[in-house]
Amino acid sequence: MLEKLSYHIDCTVKTIITLVRFFLFSRCFKQKIIVDYNKELLILANGPSLNSLINNYESFLSEKILLCVNFFPNTEYFEKYKPQILVISAPELWRTDAMPAYLDLSKQLFENLAKKTQWSFILFIPFEAKKYKQWQNIIASNSNIKIQYYNPTPVEGYKWFKHIAYSMQLGMPRPHNVLIPSIMLGITLKFKTIYLWGADHSWLKEINVDENNQVLVNQKHFYDENTSKPQPMNKFKGTRRLHEVLIKFVHAFRGYFDIEEYARKKGVKIYNATPNSYIDAFERYKNN
Repeated sequence: MLEKLSYHIDCTVKTIITLVRFFLFSRCFKQKIIVDYNKELLILANGPSLNSLINNYESFLSEKILLCVNFFPNTEYFEKYKPQILVISAPELWRTDAMPAYLDLSKQLFENLAKKTQWSFILFIPFEAKKYKQWQNIIASNSNIKIQYYNPTPVEGYKWFKHIAYSMQLGMPRPHNVLIPSIMLGITLKFKTIYLWGADHSWLKEINVDENNQVLVNQKHFYDENTSKPQPMNKFKGTRRLHEVLIKFVHAFRGYFDIEEYARKKGVKIYNATPNSYIDAFERYKNN
């Protein structure tokens, strides 16, 4: 009895908090993007396994819509495979008050987008980015790039409430990793089959704490696997403590179960085709 009461109190409070978030942060809109729903979606995440997957199973990319994330346009793969969709989620990539290193990375990313994109292309970026003009000015001259905004607002509470909010595009499970909005947008775009490549998420074994109590994580990506070094995990300003790092991971891994449950309701099949991935929410797929 007490457990049931505690569950309803928790869900009610979280639902109310989420409604406040919608009022403060979300925008009502309707997607106007048209894609080929008869094709399958392949999400190219940033994990180090992406290199071997592309090199060994290149034919798997054909006849699929390719969705890439964050810094993919900075790599040689971008022009070679011509993904149709890019999802960006980190505020450091559009905000002008980010740390100097991120300002440089942001400039490089959008300059590469403007220069390289010679095909029809969709950029998904959170609504907050709309009020920052610097990144928009860089890509404005490229008519191939269509900008589409989305709500990354965290949704919590009763399951029925979360599913309604997802379908109305008011928010999603806590987007502590760019893969979460990528999958959610894939579902919103009505793809019925979604594959994940490069979704290693194997950061747990890469965590250590130095003698100065600084938490370091070696976040390897496919483009820096051999050169990356343990670094503090940054917040927008400052770095994270160990409990903050672990909480961030908990929200991400828990969010994948919320997505899997919602995908089943929508008749969408999500396959994790990343070898040795730490994500335990989606059915595994062995690449052939």
